[in-house]
Amino acid sequence: MHLSFDLYPSYLQSFDIAPLECVASRQHYAIHAMRNYAYRTENGRQEGPFPQVRPEGSLELECLKPPTINSLRSMEVTHTRSWSTWTGQKHSSKQTIAAKIDYAANATGSPGKWKLSYQSDPIFPVKSYRYSKIGPMRQTGHRLGNVITISTTDSGQDRTYQAHHPTTSLYTLIERLQAGVVEPGPIDYLDDLTMFRPGLEITPLPDQRIEIKGTIEDLHGFALVGPALLPLYFWQNSNNHVLAVIGRNVAYTLTEIECK
Repeated sequence: MHLSFDLYPSYLQSFDIAPLECVASRQHYAIHAMRNYAYRTENGRQEGPFPQVRPEGSLELECLKPPTINSLRSMEVTHTRSWSTWTGQKHSSKQTIAAKIDYAANATGSPGKWKLSYQSDPIFPVKSYRYSKIGPMRQTGHRLGNVITISTTDSGQDRTYQAHHPTTSLYTLIERLQAGVVEPGPIDYLDDLTMFRPGLEITPLPDQRIEIKGTIEDLHGFALVGPALLPLYFWQNSNNHVLAVIGRNVAYTLTEIECK
């Protein structure tokens, strides 16, 4: 079994739904993370360490139906992460990214224009202090030729980056994987649509056979690798649905698919 399945295989679900190319759809992913280890006493002996995996949010992608003859696509994203101050506590803060992305229907889903809102909210009071709300902070971005510009609305600050390869993001790459058009090769990556990571690479993963909810399934996929980024493993079923995106200590696992 591939090393990326070390902590998270029990969270995978099986989906017998036709491929989603050229249809409007909604996908919901649960986010789980390993944040600490625990020991327990069995028969008078301390056993462990055992990784502690807990839910930490969700990702929802709503892919809009494309025009009949058009090389562009649009999607709406809601990406929520929640955290606790200490392992075992209730979550104390929540961060939400809401975005609308127009992107190319190419092999990487290159974002062409996007709007993004970020905010952080307290959700649980801590005895000694309480997190303050931050935001919403709004950004816009666009690519013109090989130049990517990200603008922060409130401050009026612009950041520009020079792309040398096709560009992608987590959100658009998932959709393009499900369309079955992604190919190995060099790529520039927009992390959360805000941080530019150039010079990465998409590389194929070895096929895997894994048991999901009592059924043996054949999975294939790709990894996103490169400098200053821990590998991300994208695992797909025979209909190209991205069942999981797995990093070093976090996993996004598909829980719902809705064709509209």
